[in-house]
Amino acid sequence: MKNNLKYLVPAAAVTTLFLVGCGDDDVVDAAAADYPCEGTTGNEALLGGSWKLTKEDGGNISDSLFTDQNGDQYSYSLIYAFECGGDFDIKEILTYTDDEQNPTIYEYEGSWDFTAADGMIGISWENDFDDVYEWDFDIESVSETSLKGTLYTEADTIAQEFEKI
Repeated sequence: MKNNLKYLVPAAAVTTLFLVGCGDDDVVDAAAADYPCEGTTGNEALLGGSWKLTKEDGGNISDSLFTDQNGDQYSYSLIYAFECGGDFDIKEILTYTDDEQNPTIYEYEGSWDFTAADGMIGISWENDFDDVYEWDFDIESVSETSLKGTLYTEADTIAQEFEKI
């Protein structure tokens, strides 16, 4: 037993150092995944990450209740995620007042690109029915915590404000 301990203690020490080292690597990898993406600067670098809609056409979204065609009330959340490499995710969350524990969540994927010359984000995504949407978002201002601009869709023009989450 005494001979086994002389091998067990060094093995435990090496394993501990290895595990501690892996934890540090995870932190570095997480930081590397954050913006700015390699090769991005300025407003494009600030866009990376997830953005929650707070205002639409000047009205607060976060604290508002809406009514659907059946008369049921719900709160609404919209999240845009701009990822490195041009991937775009959109998530809509409807939380009905009569069933707050089970929100209805719609998630879609697409792509985005940024044109620095005019401060425009081109967004393309499709829903579950293979309907393709092409939007433009004209940036009024962007910082590390807020994004403000005008969204141009096929059917509407909407002033929107987001906060980074």
